[in-house]
Amino acid sequence: MRLEFRFEGPHTDWSVLHVFDKFYKQFINENPHIECSYVSSGMFYNGNPSGIYSAQIMTITNLDTKKYLIVSYWDKAIELTWEWNGWEPKNMVELISSSGTKPEMNFTPYTYLPYSIIFDNLSKNSKKIEEKENNELGFRGFLYNERLSLSKIGDIKITNEKLFPIDRYYEELNNNKICLSLNGAGEICNRDIEVLSARSALLRPKLDLQFHNKLIPNYHYISFEMDNDPIILNKNILDRYNEVKDDDEFLKFISENGYQWYLENGTVDSNVRILKEIIDINKLQ
Repeated sequence: MRLEFRFEGPHTDWSVLHVFDKFYKQFINENPHIECSYVSSGMFYNGNPSGIYSAQIMTITNLDTKKYLIVSYWDKAIELTWEWNGWEPKNMVELISSSGTKPEMNFTPYTYLPYSIIFDNLSKNSKKIEEKENNELGFRGFLYNERLSLSKIGDIKITNEKLFPIDRYYEELNNNKICLSLNGAGEICNRDIEVLSARSALLRPKLDLQFHNKLIPNYHYISFEMDNDPIILNKNILDRYNEVKDDDEFLKFISENGYQWYLENGTVDSNVRILKEIIDINKLQ
């Protein structure tokens, strides 16, 4: 079997690139009997995040059978089945993803990451819930969809102002007992995992998507009901926040469970380990 691995190699601190690179290097070391080659998707990227050269995607192709599998962090995994994006659905044997999937899709649940590998180190300095000084409700990130609508209501502190360097952003998470996250382009957001890495209690809409290891509402994170009406959604968030903000035992329970989930599912090494558990190269024969 001759395998071709296609992904963008690590040239920034973007976590997904390091996962792909680390998985590939471990794979070739552990499977010396398999002929493997590497193609840098970055050389051919045309700006389409759901195309065959997307930096958020790794493909493994059997050059003899043309069958391939996809590992994806892209927010809209359904687009990886579209021929006009360059894909050949008849040759795809497996889609490994959690972000942007649909219940009716045939996929293997995966996991997710903070944006930067820096969080792997910063998380080692995470404070326990009783050591965190603040307990304010707020959100920081790109503003669109419900994020933008909520910011216009003004009851919740929502901003798109970035904090640099990453250490400053992490400290904001690390010093706050409860951190709000809102759906991004997909149902999950890097901020979700970043909050978990800071050992803070994650407050977010109840998740429907599947992970390799479940992220359980009111066990790993504090959930509230999503609503398309921003007025109702605003009320749902405030009501849930006010319900739990002074319950120190519950916040400790959530923060510790969420942090453990991060260690087991949200680091670069844990993402590589999960890939090794779920990828079956024999499917490409």
